[in-house]
Amino acid sequence: MGIPDLSRQPYRRPPLNRATDPQRMNWLWRLICETAELDMTELLEALHAAQIPIDLSRMRRWSVSDRDDAFFPMSIAEIERNLRMLVALRKAKKNGPAAPAEVPAHARKEEPVVDPAMTSGDETTVSSNVVMAVAAPAATAADGTPMPV
Repeated sequence: MGIPDLSRQPYRRPPLNRATDPQRMNWLWRLICETAELDMTELLEALHAAQIPIDLSRMRRWSVSDRDDAFFPMSIAEIERNLRMLVALRKAKKNGPAAPAEVPAHARKEEPVVDPAMTSGDETTVSSNVVMAVAAPAATAADGTPMPV
């Protein structure tokens, strides 16, 4: 009797054995940490490199049971961010110290940008990520006297 070739059989998804709340994914995080043998100090370094304020005690609270008083629920978005930051840190370390740390676009904090060609320094008001230009001062005649608008 031969051994069946499993690569030729159709793939079947496993049944969902638990309800999945995307705001309480700590069980998945613990499984990822166990499988990948993640070092929490490396994760802390990666998150700090991406300018994400977090401390080691908060990270440990993601790994305790939901019955523990120290439990802090973790979202699927946090898991994805953490894994992406770890990948970016590891790539930066692999490429050497001369290479800048890569931070994925979705994790970067947007800074207001002002196009200097658009306005001068005192004619610009910056509000969050929106740049608004104040009306230019009134035009002046060749002799320096203001012209009516």
